[in-house]
Amino acid sequence: MTTLDRDILTQFFGKLLPLFPPRAEAFLKSAHVEDLQRVNFRYIFTVQGMVEISHLIEDFVLSNPGAADMHVSFQAFSRFADQGERYARLAESVQGLWLYGVPDVPPPQLPRTTIVDTGGTPLEQYWFVIAYGPGVHMTLLAEEVNPADRLPDEPRMYEGFYTFDPNFAYKVLNVLHTLFPEKVSQPVPPELL
Repeated sequence: MTTLDRDILTQFFGKLLPLFPPRAEAFLKSAHVEDLQRVNFRYIFTVQGMVEISHLIEDFVLSNPGAADMHVSFQAFSRFADQGERYARLAESVQGLWLYGVPDVPPPQLPRTTIVDTGGTPLEQYWFVIAYGPGVHMTLLAEEVNPADRLPDEPRMYEGFYTFDPNFAYKVLNVLHTLFPEKVSQPVPPELL
């Protein structure tokens, strides 16, 4: 990955974050899958908050088989084990599944799944879940807060945004295509889905 590619990702994320109104993690306690079809927000969440919103997106995809592709970052594949059963079901439910991460353990072998090695790239710091297809366009994108910026014993946290806007999903997928053109195909524009 070139310096230009790193700059594209950093600038892209930095420009998008301020566009979204802030929400606290408590929002997730009352949020339902239907809420994710009408709200956009930015946040700082703990790992538990990130898992909750990731599961809301995944549950939507599971309840709408064949409706979407999914692109999901685990940052490192050692974090995949706890989600293995869920993702085995998702792999059967999606059109295609792209899993991103550092292969610190062997990546999972699932049907309709492409593994994208993000080792040595800025994507090592990002957690994302994107569902994209006709009528489905959910994007969760967050950067891990640098441990040096956290208080002692403060848990791992992420700053990012969630949106159901199809244009943002398309733009994020375009960035992924730019960074990994051999693994991630050019996305279909939302108006052609």
